[in-house]
Amino acid sequence: MFIGVLNESEKIENRVGLTPGGVSFLTGRGIQVSVQTGAGSRAGYSNEEYASQGAHIVFTAEEIFNRSDVVINISPLSDEECLLVKDGQILIGFHHLAVFDKNSLNLLLERGVTILGYEIIQKDSGVLPFIESLSEVAGQMCLFISGQYLQTVQGGRGILVGGVVTVPPATAVVVGSGVLARSAVRALIGAGAHTIALGRDMDNLRSLEEKTNGRLITLIANRYNLSRMIKVADILIGAVLEPGEKAPVFVTRDMVASMRKGSLVIDLAIDQGGCIETSRPTTLERPTYSEEGVIHYCVPNITSAVSRTSTKLLSNLATPILDGIKTRGLGPLLKEDESLACGVYIYRGQVVKKKIADLFGLPVKELASLL
Repeated sequence: MFIGVLNESEKIENRVGLTPGGVSFLTGRGIQVSVQTGAGSRAGYSNEEYASQGAHIVFTAEEIFNRSDVVINISPLSDEECLLVKDGQILIGFHHLAVFDKNSLNLLLERGVTILGYEIIQKDSGVLPFIESLSEVAGQMCLFISGQYLQTVQGGRGILVGGVVTVPPATAVVVGSGVLARSAVRALIGAGAHTIALGRDMDNLRSLEEKTNGRLITLIANRYNLSRMIKVADILIGAVLEPGEKAPVFVTRDMVASMRKGSLVIDLAIDQGGCIETSRPTTLERPTYSEEGVIHYCVPNITSAVSRTSTKLLSNLATPILDGIKTRGLGPLLKEDESLACGVYIYRGQVVKKKIADLFGLPVKELASLL
């Protein structure tokens, strides 16, 4: 089996699909790995490190696609990359097809590809291993981002997240109660922020409250509660996750306009379209903009800012999957591993996720009938 690892730096992506350690494991299992030159440089891994572990260093994305049975990507494929995909290729990575370009999707379907999305691989327990791991990173980053952009020199309100003696802390409002929200809540409460979470799942809200020893205020996320809480927010974090689907818009423009000038919005759901009406994707090079007098931080690949940590997490999760494909074959592996089967968007050119098929007006097939 031949695996290709793309250099995605042109998409302002600092992470890479495999570490040299991951390559070492896979080559030791008899798998051929090609790495596009410079793929790991922004995560601190040189071409020489990959080559020393058995990787073939190639120079272009075209070579990666031509050589590989399986291509590993981190950010969703660009339109240009989609043109390079070979017939029958397996594409594994973050794809977010709910916000994908329809023409590019149709092209991939015509080429009979199989697409596994890290973002929708889900265990029987409901755990999303890739999302949960990166959410731990993103949650901690919310704290650092808040500390930076609330500063006066950044146009922020000029307040500390945790406050000091005789001065109250910042008020953080987290919209969502699932995996994304949990990590953000933990980081903010740990820093001393006055934290409020609004969600629609009572069990999740109860769990959040219990895990914070009652220091978290929880409310149902209806329009009335959202409107009241957002007005007092110094930090508003959108953390609504619908695995594999476009994020629902919970926060309206009017709600954002009611916030105090210099407050901060962080939309963690921007990868899937965003859950705040005023959100639009930004980049790590230009991460913020102001809308309604409120600073917006809406970077889709937020964990790319700590590329080495994120790359190690992703590589550790991906290597057993790649080894399983080599050892058993993809079809048998999907029959055996229900969590991995949950991660399949498209199997040999057939859409197997109903909501994606409905979104694009395409026919849908049951994955089990294709295996």
